[in-house]
Amino acid sequence: MSVCVEIRQLYKTYTRRKWLLGATEKVPVLQDVSLSLWQNRVLGLVGESGCGKSTLCKVLLGIEEPTSGTVVVNGKNAVRVSREQRKGLCRDMQAVFQDPYASLDPRMTVRQLLSEPLDIHGLYKNKAERKKFLSELLSSVGLLEAYLDRYPHEFSGGQRQRICIARALALDPKILVADEPVSALDVSVQAQILNLFQDIKRERDLTMLFVTHDFAVARFLCDDIAVMYRGRIVESAPSEQLFARPLHPYTKSLLAAVPQVGKPLSKSVSADPGVHTGSVTGCAFAPRCPYATAACRQVIPILEQAAPEHACACIHVTKENV
Repeated sequence: MSVCVEIRQLYKTYTRRKWLLGATEKVPVLQDVSLSLWQNRVLGLVGESGCGKSTLCKVLLGIEEPTSGTVVVNGKNAVRVSREQRKGLCRDMQAVFQDPYASLDPRMTVRQLLSEPLDIHGLYKNKAERKKFLSELLSSVGLLEAYLDRYPHEFSGGQRQRICIARALALDPKILVADEPVSALDVSVQAQILNLFQDIKRERDLTMLFVTHDFAVARFLCDDIAVMYRGRIVESAPSEQLFARPLHPYTKSLLAAVPQVGKPLSKSVSADPGVHTGSVTGCAFAPRCPYATAACRQVIPILEQAAPEHACACIHVTKENV
C-alpha cells in the first residue's frame, strides 16, 4: 500500500481588508497541516463548520494556492506545476462538492455536463462509443439513460448529486475529493448516496478524501479519520481505533455530542469564543477545553504519535500516559 497524496506543513492565510479603517488583517485558515492519503483507502476529514476543511480541499484541487507547504500527488508537486501537468492532475483527481444545485450549469443538459470533461481531455470522440459510455456511466450511479437530455432543474437534490458523482467519475480518476457531499440532502437520500460512495470505493479501488462534520457518516464510510480544529489537525487514527479510544479532548467532545437514544447530550465544552487571529498563542482549543492548564495557553501542541498509528496534538497526551 502506497501514499497517493502527501500534504506536509501546509499553511493558508487570507488577507482581510478593513475598508473603513484602511487597514488589512491576516487571517490564518490552515496552520501546519500534514496528512497522507493511502491508496485505496478513504480518509475522513472531520470538524465543525469554519475550521478549514473546504479550504484544504481547494488547495488540494489547485483552486487555491497555499501560503506555504507542499502537496505531492502521485509523486508530483501539485503546488508548482505547468498548465499541462495541472491538466493531467485534474484527470487523476476529481471532486464532488456540497451543493448539487450550485454544481451544475442550469443551461446544460446532463449529456453536455458529462461530455464536457471528455471533450477537454479528448476522450471517446466516436459518437457511438461516447453514447454507450455515458449510458453506462449514468447506470453506475443509479440513473437512466433517458435522463441524458434533461436539464438539472428537472431532478431532485439526490439525483443532482448522482449526476455530480457521475461527472467526477467520467475521467476514471484515481483520487476523489468529496466535500460534504451529503450534508445538503434529506436523511433518507443521504443513506442512498453514502451506499453509492461505498460501492464506488469497492468497484473502482478509489482513494478518497471525504469531508464531513458527521461522525456517524465518517464511521460508516472512512478507513481513517483526521480531526481538524481551527485549521490544525488535532488527531488522526484508523477509524475504529479513534472511535474505540479518542485521545484529544476535542474529539471526545465531538463524540459525546453525537445523539444516542436514551442518553442525554454532553456539555463537556464551553461555547466557541469566536474567530482566532494570528495573535493567539498556545493551543487554540484551550479556551473551550475542560482540562486546559496555563501551559496549554503558552505552547502550541504538535501532532505526534501517541499510540501505534494514532497521532494526537495535546501536551497532556503522550506515549507515556496513553
